[in-house]
Amino acid sequence: MILATLAVAAALAAAPQPLAAKCGPTGGVHATPFWLTASDRTRLYAVEAGSGPIGVVLVHESPGNLCGWLPYMHTLASSDVRALALDLRGFGDSQLHNGTPAEAYDRDLRAAIARLHADGAKRVFLEGASFGGAVSLAYASQLDVGGVISLSGEAYLPRGTPNALAGVTKLHAPLLIVGARNDFYLPVSDALLLLRHAPAKDKRTAFYPGFWHGWNIVENAPYATRARALILSWLRKRG
Repeated sequence: MILATLAVAAALAAAPQPLAAKCGPTGGVHATPFWLTASDRTRLYAVEAGSGPIGVVLVHESPGNLCGWLPYMHTLASSDVRALALDLRGFGDSQLHNGTPAEAYDRDLRAAIARLHADGAKRVFLEGASFGGAVSLAYASQLDVGGVISLSGEAYLPRGTPNALAGVTKLHAPLLIVGARNDFYLPVSDALLLLRHAPAKDKRTAFYPGFWHGWNIVENAPYATRARALILSWLRKRG
């Protein structure tokens, strides 16, 4: 029993694996991963790049982890934006503690926001892709954020949680919803429903052609350069 406890303690103390070992190609991001600790002591794998007064927490798709954000993260860091990507609890290398809620993602986001502030960001935004967009919309109203960018964040998820439609009804921070006109997962009608339910005065949508979804909108779509420029301009006007 003692040996088992020591083995667990040693594993918890281990440094996070290098980014290249975890993700393979890093999309130009050169950063040392670290453990981010949520308020319930859940340990989260995270990486930070860039500098400047604007901070962005990048919230990944499902299934997935922070690796999918790396090319776009490099773009943000190269544009004087301080970006932090993390594996949400239960995803990738992040823990899921026994006895803590499996979907307490607000705790993960709060820890990431606090880290960016501590590292010099004056104003921090959430940017989520697909599931990560839904997570951001569901919890942003509870957090100290300068605004929310949702890339195809679904209004309705199969299990019903997190509930973006319920969360957005309390969101007064600026909101930008970016999607594709023929996206099955976030139809234009659902995106407009989210927008109507948000009490924020500063809110808008941007729709692009085709079926592109989530982080592909800013990484692989034929209009990715335009989408990245739109988001960067939006951030700078509110940062």
